Amino acid sequence: MEKLLARHIKDNLGIYMVIFFFFLGGIVFGTISLNFLGEQQLIQLAAYLDNLLRQFNTGTIKSDNLFYHAALDALQETGLIWFLGLTVIGIPLIIIFVFIKGFVLGFTVGFLIKQKAVHGLALSLTAVMPANLLQIPALFLAAMLGISFSTGLIRGRIWERGILPGLLNYSLCMLLVAVLLAGGGLVEAYLAPVFIRLVLAYI
Repeated sequence: MEKLLARHIKDNLGIYMVIFFFFLGGIVFGTISLNFLGEQQLIQLAAYLDNLLRQFNTGTIKSDNLFYHAALDALQETGLIWFLGLTVIGIPLIIIFVFIKGFVLGFTVGFLIKQKAVHGLALSLTAVMPANLLQIPALFLAAMLGISFSTGLIRGRIWERGILPGLLNYSLCMLLVAVLLAGGGLVEAYLAPVFIRLVLAYI
């Protein structure tokens, strides 16, 4: 298993490097963008954050609903990347999608730390990052599969091996990625609220 994983990474290292670069760029830009928000926007976002944390603390937000939306998002995201991988123009759009995901993560973590200081860092480490330990690798894998399939279509490799077997294999791999993303949703729905309440108990 380890040899297969090492070979997979070696064979697709270039694609993974591009994905990582744009994801990291998204995180950096997401963090920097906080400096360009107006005072009124910061006040509104801070009020929204406080209200959201209050709902978690009182148990208003139900874990089952959180998981449903997380699973739905997982299917939509992998479905989008799957579709983009079928198109010639899909490669830059997949990269843009990865950049946006990095931007959202950078903005979220940066805003938590900016507003809550040490407690914001604690929330980031306990509530935001655990789910992302599954979701980020899944995102990278989905993006790699989409870019690889699209490149194969352009260069004709998929056509040579047979479009139907290639499409079935591609779709099955994307389905497994969706399951991995949904696993991150389980962490987000059932563990994150517990961590949030623990952190809020010390604020």
